[in-house]
Amino acid sequence: MGSYLEMRKRQSEEEEAKKREEASKVDDCSIRNCITVVESMEELSNEEKVKSFGVFKDTQNREIFMSAGPMTRLIWLRKMLV
Repeated sequence: MGSYLEMRKRQSEEEEAKKREEASKVDDCSIRNCITVVESMEELSNEEKVKSFGVFKDTQNREIFMSAGPMTRLIWLRKMLV
């Protein structure tokens, strides 16, 4: 019985750690962070920057944008703006 309780406690702790990790990923992909990156992209016009804000309403778009490298991020964002 004691080993079962220990196993359940470990499972619970692992689940909590996973939830915290997922929450931190969401924070990294916040709209605010995406806009900060867009504002730093000199290759984009002000009009493109403003249009891009709508792209970040979608969680998956934010995650893709923040995960991509600088050049692929630019290409992907311009494709999304068409």
